[in-house]
Amino acid sequence: MTQASPLASPLAWNLVAPGYTELSLPLFAAFADDALTLAALPERAHIADIATGPGTLAIEAVQRGHRVEALDFSRDMLDILAQRAQGLSHLVAREGDGQALPYADGQFDAAFSLFGLMFFPDRARGFAELYRVLKPGGRAVVSSWQANPEQPVFNAVFQALREALPDLPKGGGAPPLSDGDTFIAEMSAAGFDVSLHPRSHRVEESDISTLWQGMQRSFAPVVLLRHKLGDPVFAPAAEAVENYLVERFDGPITIEMPAWLAVGVA
Repeated sequence: MTQASPLASPLAWNLVAPGYTELSLPLFAAFADDALTLAALPERAHIADIATGPGTLAIEAVQRGHRVEALDFSRDMLDILAQRAQGLSHLVAREGDGQALPYADGQFDAAFSLFGLMFFPDRARGFAELYRVLKPGGRAVVSSWQANPEQPVFNAVFQALREALPDLPKGGGAPPLSDGDTFIAEMSAAGFDVSLHPRSHRVEESDISTLWQGMQRSFAPVVLLRHKLGDPVFAPAAEAVENYLVERFDGPITIEMPAWLAVGVA
């Protein structure tokens, strides 16, 4: 069993849901398009979208003519999905645990978990459940972030936070499943025949202040930190971070977001 991440709690995603939906959908829609392409779905496929969030992939799949069962443990994300999916048929969303899927064996043509299963406390169970609910030969597409230690903007944000909040614990290092060999090994252990595909899309913003303001609403680790500390402590730290960033970055900001998309054939 893997160590539970703070992002394995519904609280993190309930807190971040409005800002995530408003600011991050274009980035995740690009990865959803990649995932749907890699899945090579048959017409009118029956698919599962696990850790669906605001339904980025689920809604796109329905619009392409597929039937979708979407699941998430965040009630606030599901509420937003319900609003966004009004008028769409063939999409059923429910609250639940991706490590204990409420679906029958061999039910789906394909299953997806984009930047969700990577945070499960027990990833082995998450992969095993995807395998269980797929028809023989069905495909699962799971994504994670690649390790990207040379990312100057994010590195600067966390350095500034550490300077503004000296008691802040150090981060947990590389993102879960950021190592490609580990990703393949964990997914293969569930029974899948796995291929790994690198994909990257960009976050673009007009200036560093606008990016930092957006991160305070849409980037789960920062939103969780704000919730934990409370505004009286977090607000002056956030101002110090912005000053730090403004001194180092001028003009429009572009951030590459490299990811792994693993395709597993059951």
